[in-house]
Amino acid sequence: MDSVQTFGVCGEGSSPSGGITEMKNEKLKIKKFLSTVILVFFFSSLAGQTFAICEGPIVPCGAIGQPACEFCHILVLINNIINFILNCLTPIAAGLMLIIGGFYFLAAGPSPENVMQAKSVITAAVIGLAIVFIAWVFLNTFLDMIGVAQWTGLGTWWEITCP
Repeated sequence: MDSVQTFGVCGEGSSPSGGITEMKNEKLKIKKFLSTVILVFFFSSLAGQTFAICEGPIVPCGAIGQPACEFCHILVLINNIINFILNCLTPIAAGLMLIIGGFYFLAAGPSPENVMQAKSVITAAVIGLAIVFIAWVFLNTFLDMIGVAQWTGLGTWWEITCP
């Protein structure tokens, strides 16, 4: 049996490339772990800033100091839920997908398949944002047409108020 010494460790029938491959795998695992930790800390700070603008109650009535609930408040509740999703959750999800696509692009190297996967993730995130915000415009235009929301100019045309 041949004996090969790799990095000071003597193994029976082992080859030098086996130890190098294991070392590369360890480095790759460490890089993945560190990038995950960095992403978690980044999005923790981003989420705090995003949720700072997402304050106020979603349910517009029935609590102490709020008016009694009426039928109009159901439409205000639906509008508040939509605004919460658009203003609080969508930026975080889209930002996460763009960063993941960017990491895929950086890690793609010379592989055309990996580059195409990175481009598809970024393209899907941008198309998803466009779909979400165009749907918001259509929904608010529909609410204006049926008389729930009143056109007040471009300032606050998306707000629904109860009498």
